[in-house]
Parts: sequence; C-alpha cells; structure tokens
Amino acid sequence: MASIENITVEDFKNLFTRDFPYLPLYEEGKAYFINDIVYFNNNFYKSLIDGNLTSPDNSDNWELTNDSVDNYIQDSDILRAFAEAKINFNPNFFKDDETAIMVFCYLAAHYLIIDLNNASNPLVLGFMGFTQSKSVGSVSESYGIPQWMLNNQLLSAYAQTGYGRKYLSLIQPYLIGNIILTPGRTTFG
Repeated sequence: MASIENITVEDFKNLFTRDFPYLPLYEEGKAYFINDIVYFNNNFYKSLIDGNLTSPDNSDNWELTNDSVDNYIQDSDILRAFAEAKINFNPNFFKDDETAIMVFCYLAAHYLIIDLNNASNPLVLGFMGFTQSKSVGSVSESYGIPQWMLNNQLLSAYAQTGYGRKYLSLIQPYLIGNIILTPGRTTFG
C-alpha cells in the first residue's frame, strides 16, 4: 500500500520543472549571469555580471529590481494545493510511494491552477464549461474532452485543466472494476 505522507514541495518542483514560474530564491554558491533575477531578504535583485557568486547584498554585482512575489508560485501555494488534493486522493490505488506521489502531484497541479485562476478572476462565478470550438477570422480551434470524463459528474470537474485530465488518465485503470475478495464462511449451517 502506497503513502503520500512523505511528499515534499521539491517532489512537485522536480516533476514540473518547466511548468510553473517558481519564486527564484537565491541559492548560495550558485553562479548567476547578467539579468538573472533572485529573491533575497524580501527583495528582488538582478545580477549585473556573469558568473556572479556573490550575495545579492553586494551592490557592485547586484541591483535592486522591481518585481512581485505575486508573479511567482511560492512554496505556500504548493502546500495549499497539497492540502486540497489530499481531500480527494486515494493512495491505496497504488502499490508504491513513487507512483502515488507522481499521480498526486498531477492532482495538486490541477488544484494549483484552479487556485491561480480563481485568484486572478475572483468574480468569475462557477464552472464555465469547456471550449468546444473557437474561431477568429479564418483561424479556428477545437478541443475534445474524452466522453468518459464528461459523463461522470464527479470526474468532469477534473477535466477543467490539463493536469486534471492527466490525473484522470493515470487513475482511469483503477476506477474500473476494482474488486476485493475476502475469504470467509457463514456460521450457520
């Protein structure tokens, strides 16, 4: 039986290295290059030189720059998505922790996207549905969501994001025909 109790924010970041703009925390000993941005002591700094190994409080090699933590995914955002995903995740589907953690991260990414969309559009009311087709002039675009996702009232909510659809595709084999046999007999007879 698998567990997600040991999941870390780093597990999430390692799986989705290119998917999200994480807060660029300064790492001591890492070489930075011209225009690299780091977050250090509640401020953002831009490197003025290549191969910069100095701390951002060195004003010869770094300059204070204007940016906001709201432009980045923070560890607290990921932890909130973890808390939300744990409500709807069953680690008992999986035989090993590694697989359970990977699938759980897709569910957490789904909730992270929902949270980010809600934060950027707080007045949007409820679920707006799926784009079936869109056209502007001679350019058109169409999306198809698998019918098995749309037919299920509970699962269709996960089809709102690509991460939710990936999560559903990973758990689909576990949703069909799960039977557990328990040997036993009656005491009558």
